[in-house]
Amino acid sequence: MIDSKKHNIHDTERTINNSRYVGRIVLAIVITMLVVIVLRILVFASFRIPSFSMEPTLFAGDFILVNKLIPGPRIDFLGSSKDGRPFRLTGYRAIKRNQVLVFNDPYYKSKQIVKNWNVYHVKRCVGIPGDTLVIHNGAYYLNGQLNKFGDGIYANDGQRALYMSPRAYAPKMFKALGWTIDDFGPIYIPRKGDIITLDTANINLYRRIIEYETGKKLIEIDGGIFSLDGHASRQYQFDRNYYFMVGDNAMDSKDSRYWGLLPEDHIVGKVDYIWKSKDLGTNTYRFERFFKPVE
Repeated sequence: MIDSKKHNIHDTERTINNSRYVGRIVLAIVITMLVVIVLRILVFASFRIPSFSMEPTLFAGDFILVNKLIPGPRIDFLGSSKDGRPFRLTGYRAIKRNQVLVFNDPYYKSKQIVKNWNVYHVKRCVGIPGDTLVIHNGAYYLNGQLNKFGDGIYANDGQRALYMSPRAYAPKMFKALGWTIDDFGPIYIPRKGDIITLDTANINLYRRIIEYETGKKLIEIDGGIFSLDGHASRQYQFDRNYYFMVGDNAMDSKDSRYWGLLPEDHIVGKVDYIWKSKDLGTNTYRFERFFKPVE
């Protein structure tokens, strides 16, 4: 004779054990998803390279891993709703010269800096806050010293790269200064807290970023006197850091030579690795580029 009570007890225990097993699986999945989400927000991000502006460092079809801890994780949804500035946690170190960065498009509208958090670019940071940069005959000079890029924009002998635009092309933003993409500057790259005296020359360099920081219109009144939202201004103190960005493939790159300085709050992070690569022409994987460090 079958003991129905024992049978029911065993069934109940089996059901409880199954429920606990399923519950542990669901909990593990939820915890894994939360960990991945936290890591994506605070530590890393992945992007695919669509263009040729960073060759030979990055190829179209490369998938890159971006380290958000440099300069610090940016949490956009915690930013100021008043000025649209994203909230950023302190990183473990600052950005250094010649590092490759991912950042949001700063000149979504050509006449002013407008944040476009849905469009990303990748370029090399050749000038950091406090630097004075000059481009002479296609070679870069920082604080009076030639900046030699390894296998980046310029070869170790400092030879000039070729450009898609003519060497004498003068970007609209800098035309009043007589600068071209081949002979450019000097330009001082502001750091937070720097105070400048406004004049008829540097107004061409800093008007857009002053208007970006303040949300106010900066116009010249007369003889080197300027008006910021109706108030006369002779000096201005910057409240953000700025950077000068250039594509390694200078012949196919619209960068700071064309649109000016990059505000720090646009930066997502530093490119550390190519974790995967696929040739867009042949649709085959380039295994030799997998997990390749980016210098």
